[in-house]
Amino acid sequence: MIHGADQDNSVRGILLLDKDDVLDATFNALSHTIRRQIIIMIGNQGAVSYTDLTELDLEPGTLYFHLDSLAKSEDPLLKRTGNKLYALTELGQAAYEIIQQGEDQVGPIVKSAGRPGTTQFLVIDSVSLKPIVTRIQSDPWRFFFEIVVFLGLYGYFASEVGLLPVFLFFLQGSYDTGITILAALGAWIATYLLVEALSVPILGKRGLSKGLFASVPMAFVPHILVQTMLYFTPPIEILSGWPLTILLTVIIGWSTLILTVAVAKAKTVRYSRAAIVTLIVMNLNLLILALVSSTLIP
Repeated sequence: MIHGADQDNSVRGILLLDKDDVLDATFNALSHTIRRQIIIMIGNQGAVSYTDLTELDLEPGTLYFHLDSLAKSEDPLLKRTGNKLYALTELGQAAYEIIQQGEDQVGPIVKSAGRPGTTQFLVIDSVSLKPIVTRIQSDPWRFFFEIVVFLGLYGYFASEVGLLPVFLFFLQGSYDTGITILAALGAWIATYLLVEALSVPILGKRGLSKGLFASVPMAFVPHILVQTMLYFTPPIEILSGWPLTILLTVIIGWSTLILTVAVAKAKTVRYSRAAIVTLIVMNLNLLILALVSSTLIP
């Protein structure tokens, strides 16, 4: 019979042993690249189908093996939902967060290792806001308040410089501040829904991604920078004609790049495939802008 402190130590030992077993199982799962990719994909999208997982370009036998390793272990990281989708268990969510934290800590070390092209990749990542997009998608709801404030400022500055946000573009004209703020929020939601709708036939990705929803507003960063410049700088003649055309082209290209990164990371696809979606979004945006413009302007 175990008494007093001996009993406490025994119970504590069992608990510690269980915890060690769980940690062993978790780190064993994280030790393989394919299993990490599966966890990241599911963590980014919330839940995925087997068809979605085939985007990882694995042999069926290999994919099934790793899925079984994650879902049928004594401490599973994956579970099957009622609609036959794969989702993370609480332990799987913890593993997903470990991976995200590891990327945040290891990334700067890898970038500073002096590899050829490191500066080039660093510049591309910075321009595309990839670190910010990645951070937002890892914990979308944490940044919800900041995103709403950012869009409020976006709408406010649009009103001050005589613009009305429409998806990823603008209409010129003087509008009430409240209307432009609502238009900025509407541009966020409408752009997100359009991307999700196109992701089904083009990327074969079904289901709404909260990470994508939270990161779409980053595509408006180039716009608000130009708005801020116009707000604080007196009108100058150089911002007309071909200089204005070049500026708008740069802004549109920059915005498209950011949105492409957001789509690629949220949907776990190559940038080339994500770019198809964003380019179609841009062209549909131009069509919608023309229709709205013809309606609002006599």
